[in-house]
Amino acid sequence: MTSVKELRLLSHLRLDSREKLTSISQKTNIPISTLFDMLKEMQTGLIIKNTVILDFSKLGYHTHAQVFLKVALEQKEGLKKHLYLHPQINSVYKINNGWDFVVETVHLNNKELDLFLENLTSYGVIDQEIYYLIEEVKKESFLITPLD
Repeated sequence: MTSVKELRLLSHLRLDSREKLTSISQKTNIPISTLFDMLKEMQTGLIIKNTVILDFSKLGYHTHAQVFLKVALEQKEGLKKHLYLHPQINSVYKINNGWDFVVETVHLNNKELDLFLENLTSYGVIDQEIYYLIEEVKKESFLITPLD
């Protein structure tokens, strides 16, 4: 179980992962040595990845979509591998309720997305639903409010 001190540290890191431990120590009244030890421990399992969140449209990628996929049973693993390795796929999740995967795709335009989706039939996709992401309302904000 995560302690209150650990949650406070995580909250600050979620808000700004580049914030210095000295600054977090001053804000939380947790000794810097304790923060350092907690962070070191968290990096062995709790913290999965340090990353940068991008504005895809500013990079020229104007088509951003969630695609729900239903796949022939015998081809699920092949499709999963294809999606995992595909450069236009930002995230892949295994889901339920009649669907097998939900895929977050990022493409230059709708035509590029259409070509990608047409290619999926060779991987056993038997049904799909596309939802275009129009506006990001909230992203990566769980535990972002500092618990000071």
